[in-house]
Amino acid sequence: MTTPVKKLTIKTCGDFSPAKIRALLLALGPWQGEGEARKQVAPEDGTAIDLIKIAGEATGAQTGQTDKGQYTKLTGSFIGTDLTSGELFSSKACILPEYIGSQLGDALLTAGDNGSSVQFAFQITAKQKASAITGYEFGIKSLMQSAPTDQQARLMALAGITAPVPKLEAPAPAADPVPAADPTPEKPAKPAKK
Repeated sequence: MTTPVKKLTIKTCGDFSPAKIRALLLALGPWQGEGEARKQVAPEDGTAIDLIKIAGEATGAQTGQTDKGQYTKLTGSFIGTDLTSGELFSSKACILPEYIGSQLGDALLTAGDNGSSVQFAFQITAKQKASAITGYEFGIKSLMQSAPTDQQARLMALAGITAPVPKLEAPAPAADPVPAADPTPEKPAKPAKK
């Protein structure tokens, strides 16, 4: 069953507050001490936990400002899942971390009013980072094959830049079996001459 929400965000898609994210990361940390002094400590920087997957088709974008900074609100059709519980959420509005939301918003704004949309699918993780104010930072991985936009392709052509071609990796070789015995028997050693 999908739960409708007013807007799909990291907070509304699983109630990922900063305190909850820190607790989830702490649970991945090692234990230190003995007896009553035993406690769990923060994991190593870079330790990550998958939070949510969000997919959608954005048909519009608006920018705004709050006391927490600038944001881009996407409109369209969106669905997300809390990867810690499996719950599904849906909405007609979505706010992603700004460095992603603004890029999607820009793609919509440059497309103009020709009825275009932008489809996306992302997995969002939280990574331990002791030097961050929150103690973590977000990581975002695209779940869709992406290619440069027409505008980016024209700019790349002007600059003589070619898009990287994904390298196909050969399958890992199978473990070498134990060498079979040589089918031709060895000649018996000649007796030593007396």
